[in-house]
Amino acid sequence: MKKNYLILFVLTSLVFFNCSKDKGPVDDQQTAENISFTNDVQPVFDQYCISCHPASGDLDLTASHSYNQLVNVNASGYQAKRVVPGDPENSVLYKKIDGSGTFGSNMPLGGSLSAAQILLIKQWIEEGAPNN
Repeated sequence: MKKNYLILFVLTSLVFFNCSKDKGPVDDQQTAENISFTNDVQPVFDQYCISCHPASGDLDLTASHSYNQLVNVNASGYQAKRVVPGDPENSVLYKKIDGSGTFGSNMPLGGSLSAAQILLIKQWIEEGAPNN
């Protein structure tokens, strides 16, 4: 009988200690920490943006130029910066893709990014818009 209680105690302890380490479900903002500009954000530009924002244009979103064209750069036609590190709500890039119409037409023209892509760019800006 003591052996059964010992086994029950051990099993209960294992379950308790394993569950106590479980943080439970995490929200979307916690799952995409440390977003990489090169690996996560630039591919969105490559797929949806460079057809209208090529190397020869006013806003060059090609891989070798996009970061320097966006972060802490004044947006043409607006009294705001394209990307304000840590502040997506005051970043023209984010407001152009979030569907708010704050800075004119939604981008990309004639379409939209997925909710996950919009969140990814928002989180990258919230993380300080690092060039990583």
